[in-house]
Amino acid sequence: MSVSATPAPPAKDKSPWPAVWHMLKMLPGASAPLTVAAVVVLLAGILLPNAFRIATGALVGAVPEAARNGAGSEAANDVRRALIVLGIAFVAQQLIGPLVGLTTDALGRRLNGHLRARVMAASVLPPGIAHLEDPATLDKVALAQAVGTANVTPRGVVGGVATLVSNYGNAIAAGILLLGFRWWLPIVVTTLYLLVIRRMRAEFHRGVQAITGRAETLRRSAYYRDVALTPAASKETRVFDMGRWVVERFRSSWTGAMTDLWAERKGAWKTAVLAPVVFFVTEFGGMAMIALAAINGEISLGRMIVFLGAFGGLGAFGNLGDHDLNIHWGAPSITAVEELEAITATPSVAPGGARPSTDMPSEAIRLERVSFGYPGREELFDGLDLVIPAGRSLAIVGDNGAGKTTLVKLLSRLYDPTSGRITVDGVPLTDLDPTAWQRRISAIFQDFTRYQITAAENIGFGAPERADDRDALRRAAERAGALELIEGLPQGWDTVLSRQYKNGTDLSGGQWQRIALARAMFAVDAGAGVLILDEPTASLDVRAEAEVYDRFLELTRGLTTIVISHRFSTVRRADRIVVLADGQVVEDGTHDELLASGGRYARMFRLQAARFTDGRPPDFDGDNLHEPADA
Repeated sequence: MSVSATPAPPAKDKSPWPAVWHMLKMLPGASAPLTVAAVVVLLAGILLPNAFRIATGALVGAVPEAARNGAGSEAANDVRRALIVLGIAFVAQQLIGPLVGLTTDALGRRLNGHLRARVMAASVLPPGIAHLEDPATLDKVALAQAVGTANVTPRGVVGGVATLVSNYGNAIAAGILLLGFRWWLPIVVTTLYLLVIRRMRAEFHRGVQAITGRAETLRRSAYYRDVALTPAASKETRVFDMGRWVVERFRSSWTGAMTDLWAERKGAWKTAVLAPVVFFVTEFGGMAMIALAAINGEISLGRMIVFLGAFGGLGAFGNLGDHDLNIHWGAPSITAVEELEAITATPSVAPGGARPSTDMPSEAIRLERVSFGYPGREELFDGLDLVIPAGRSLAIVGDNGAGKTTLVKLLSRLYDPTSGRITVDGVPLTDLDPTAWQRRISAIFQDFTRYQITAAENIGFGAPERADDRDALRRAAERAGALELIEGLPQGWDTVLSRQYKNGTDLSGGQWQRIALARAMFAVDAGAGVLILDEPTASLDVRAEAEVYDRFLELTRGLTTIVISHRFSTVRRADRIVVLADGQVVEDGTHDELLASGGRYARMFRLQAARFTDGRPPDFDGDNLHEPADA
C-alpha cells in the first residue's frame, strides 16, 4: 500500500470549466430540491429585467399620446397598464435578487458538506495509511479543503456560477431584444466584450495556477500559523520565546508561496487599463447610435428606451468581479476531491482481498522473508521471519528505529511488505478482507488518540457497532480500572474529555492510559482476537508503566497479544520475547532464557536495571527487579 511521493507539476493551462461542469453534475446529489429551486429563481431573474425594460418602454411611449388625449383615453389606460406591469416587475426583481442569493448559498453549503464527506471518505476508508503520509496526497487534501485556493470553497464556486449564469442570461435576453434595432449590433458588441473578458480571466487563471502549484508551501505556512494560534504548542512557544521565530517562518513561507502569483500579475496592468477603455467607448458609441436613430425618427421614443436598456444589459457580458475570482480560485478544490478519490481508489492504496477472518488467528501469524521500507528510505526489514502463536503473549523489544512499530503496521495491514508475505493460519494476509482483519485487531498505539469527545464515545470506538451498550462499556471500563474515574467526572460518561468545550475536563496521562485500555478491552469483548500494546506508556515512570503492562497481560491472558516496549523490565511476564535489530529477529525466547544466554537482551536489560540500583548489579529473583524506593 504505497503511493508515489513525487507530486506532479501543476498544469499551467488547466481550465477551471471542466471542474465547474463536474460540480454542476454533483448539485442534484447534494440537494435535488435546492438545485431545482436555484434553476427556477435564476430563470426568473433572467426574464424579469427584460419584462421591466419592455414595460418601461411601453410606459414612456404611451405618455405623450395620453397627455394629448386626456385621462380617459385609451392611451391613458395603456399608461396605467404599463405602470402596473412595471410595478410588478420592479417588486419581483427586488424579491428575486435575495432569493437567488439565499437559494444558491444554501445549495453551496450543501455541496460543501457533500464534498467534505467525500474527502473524509477518501482519506479514512482505505484500510492502509500510506496515502496519508504521502506529500502528493496531502497536497490534494489541502487543495480539497481550500488551502492554497484563497480559502474559496465549492460554496463560493456555486455562488460564482449563479452570478455568471445570471449575467450571461440577462445579456443574452437583452441581445435578443436588441436584434429589433440592428441585428449585427448585439453580435459585434458581444464578441468584443467576450474577447476582452477572456483576456482578463486568463490573467486570473494564471495567478490561480501559480498559487495552487504551491500547495505544499502553503500547508507549511498553515502549520506555522497553527503553531502560533492553537493551544497545543502555546506552552513551548512562550517558554522558548519562539513567538517571533514562528511569525517570521509563517511570513517567509507564505511570501514564498505568493511570489509566483505576484510574478504572474506583473503584466496584468495592461489589461486592467485597456478593458475599461474598450467598454466605455463601446457603450458610449452604441447608446449614441440608438439615440440618433430616435432623433432621426427611425424608432419611437418607447422603443429607444427599450433598446437603450437592452444595450446596457449587454454590458453584463463584460462584468468581471468576485464571482470570477470564486470560480477560478474554487475550481481546483473540486478537482482535488476527484483526484484524491482516484488516488485512494487505486489497488496500491485500497488493497483487495475478500476472505473473511472470523476466529483468526487460531494457529499462528507468520512473517515469511518479509522486507519493507518506507518510500525514499532504506529498508527496515530484509527477509524477516517471525512466528506469533495464537493465544500467547509476545513481547517485541529493540532500539529506537529497529522497526517495532512498523512491524505492527504490517500486521495491521496498514502497509504491505515490499517482498515476502504475512500469513494468518496459513492464509496470506493479502487474501483477507482488510477491514474485517483490522476489526480483529485491538491496538493501543504509542501516540493513541485522545478524542475530544465524551468518555463513553472514547471507549465505544473500540467497537462502534456496540457503542450504545452502556453495560458493556461499564464492564470494559471496570476491567481497565477506569470505571471509578469515569463515574467521578462532572457529567459521568457524558463528560467531554477536553477543557476546550463547556463542562469538559482534561485527564492526566495515567487516566488517559486507562481510557485507552478500556477501549481495547471493549474491542476484545466485541470479538477482537489480536491485541497490541505499542509503547503507549512511554511518558510514564517505570513503576506506572509496569502496572499498565501487568494489567494488560493479566486481562488478555489466553489471547494473541503483542507487547512493544523500549523498557525491558516491563515485558518479562510475556510468554515469549523477541529482539529486533538490523531488520531481523536476533534473539527469541523467554525472559529467563534470554538472560541466561547473555546476549543483547541480557546486556540491555542489565544496563537499564543499573539506573535503579545506584550502580550496583541488579538483584534478579527471576520475577522481580528491585528498584530504589524513590524510583
